[in-house]
Amino acid sequence: MPPAKFKPARDKSNAELRRAALQRLQNRWNLDNEDGEWEPQTEPVITPGLKEIPGGIELCIRVLRSHEDDDARQFLEMYDQCSKTDRAHLRIEDIAHASGIGSLRLREIVGTALFIYADSQAQMILSASMPKVMRSTVKAATDEVPITATVIERDGAIVTKVVGKTNGDVRAMEMLLKSRGILPIPKGSQIAIQVNAGDKESKQLESGHTWKYPEDRLKEIVAVTNPKQLEASHVTTGEPIHFDHNKPMVFER
Repeated sequence: MPPAKFKPARDKSNAELRRAALQRLQNRWNLDNEDGEWEPQTEPVITPGLKEIPGGIELCIRVLRSHEDDDARQFLEMYDQCSKTDRAHLRIEDIAHASGIGSLRLREIVGTALFIYADSQAQMILSASMPKVMRSTVKAATDEVPITATVIERDGAIVTKVVGKTNGDVRAMEMLLKSRGILPIPKGSQIAIQVNAGDKESKQLESGHTWKYPEDRLKEIVAVTNPKQLEASHVTTGEPIHFDHNKPMVFER
């Protein structure tokens, strides 16, 4: 008698797998919620909106891990307790309900986490690119191009000679001068230049250095060599004037 053929076990349907995963999720929820009501089906649906984000739900989970928020950590704690197979058959709304924060709150913290994540990425990219941008700007501001002209010599020979050189890019020069505070920024301009004068002074005091930045010394030299108005004196004519060496003289421009 020939042996019976081996028949592999029939795979469970997705509905059965989802019911089993949902039951395991409910069991975890029951550990901390004995008197609560298990109603994940009442959660507002947010999955389609999360999937439309470039990177999808995978990116949302990744940015939540770097987000300092108690609700985000509470959701991730429940999310990590689910196996990879269970997560494949569970909705994000189900896990949000089991974690106790709800789907609407999850959508809110995902939006905040994405904003902070994108902003920090943009700042890092900008910081990494600044040396290259500044080198290119300086090169554009200082690069001189020869000006050539065709000249007919006395012997009738036609030659090309350099008769001068062009200046660098004027707009690049202007941007550099404004970024260093040498040129004033006109009112209403949308150029954003970060001024950290207060930070410089505080850092000088903390570190103990007494040196000054070149632009600060330039302003002091201009104020002393080209004063427009001296500080008004409070003494009458004929009285001796005593200067306090500990008090700096103020020149108004």
